[in-house]
Amino acid sequence: MRTVRKFKLLTLLGLAAILWACGGNKAEVKQNSAPNEVKVVAQVVKSTPIVRTLRLPATIQAYKENHLAPATAGRVENVLVDVGDAVKRGQTVAILDRTNYQQAKIQFDKLKIDLLRADSLLKVGAIPQQQYDAVKMQYDIAKNNLEFLDENTTLRSPIDGVITGKYINDGELFAMSPVPGVGKPAVVSIMQLNKLKLLVGISSSYLPKVKTGMEVAIETEVYPNTKFRGVIEKVYPTIDNLTKNFTVEVVVSNSDMKLRPGMFATAIIRLGKGEAVLVPSFAVMKQSGTNERYAFVVKDGKAERRTVEVGEVFDDQIEIVKGIAPGEEIIVEGQTNVSDGQPVANKDN
Repeated sequence: MRTVRKFKLLTLLGLAAILWACGGNKAEVKQNSAPNEVKVVAQVVKSTPIVRTLRLPATIQAYKENHLAPATAGRVENVLVDVGDAVKRGQTVAILDRTNYQQAKIQFDKLKIDLLRADSLLKVGAIPQQQYDAVKMQYDIAKNNLEFLDENTTLRSPIDGVITGKYINDGELFAMSPVPGVGKPAVVSIMQLNKLKLLVGISSSYLPKVKTGMEVAIETEVYPNTKFRGVIEKVYPTIDNLTKNFTVEVVVSNSDMKLRPGMFATAIIRLGKGEAVLVPSFAVMKQSGTNERYAFVVKDGKAERRTVEVGEVFDDQIEIVKGIAPGEEIIVEGQTNVSDGQPVANKDN
């Protein structure tokens, strides 16, 4: 009997020891659940002197472009030019149906003779001034009508340029239908190609630094080893509400006719010296599935996640436009192993 009681007492003591041990382990687990301190490398962010250069995509366009068409539908008698022909300003490129013009010309020639005869009679006093004025009025009306018909039955080039499209042949009917690729009715298209232009969109943050007259280097895929010189001729006065960009018009000389409208190009604009907050590119990460960029800084011994706005890339460094200020410490090693609010310590300590 005593043996049984002794066994029960030992069993109870053993169970108590086990329960005490389990309680101690729980407390230890609870204590270890706190965030572990992570060793990282951080560096102080500084404002760095830079030479700011913008590299912006653009498409080369004709400096001037005209799609010539008559005011009304009708037959085209003659198209006097072909694609590739050089034309001068004021040169006739097409003649339309001139039936009405010919009739008006006959009437005008008759009134011209009548006016000369009336002028001679007026000088010798054979007719009154009133009769002469009536003939002169008819003459002036016929002259204006003839000039109007001449202008509207003759297409003349408004610029010095090159014929880049011909859409009607001699004797065909012009029906005022839009030309595919042009989007509007036309008999011929003319482009000024001895100089060209690029419309370049620039972030509004650079608006105070961009001026007319600034030089622009232009690179193309067609001539990879050649830089063409352009100049900013216009700075558009408005900013696009969606992109927050403003547009500049860059003009480039093309006397050797190497460049062509439609070529893809890169405009390189040097804005001069300035200051920028630069950090190693690998310190800035991108949130998966979004365009959000972020980095971690050290604040009060903890990692703090910051959403940042980035700018230009300078070799292996990237500009921080917004989100991190000079004097703060950015984590440049171990940033992938930390989370927001996690304690961190510098590896060098």
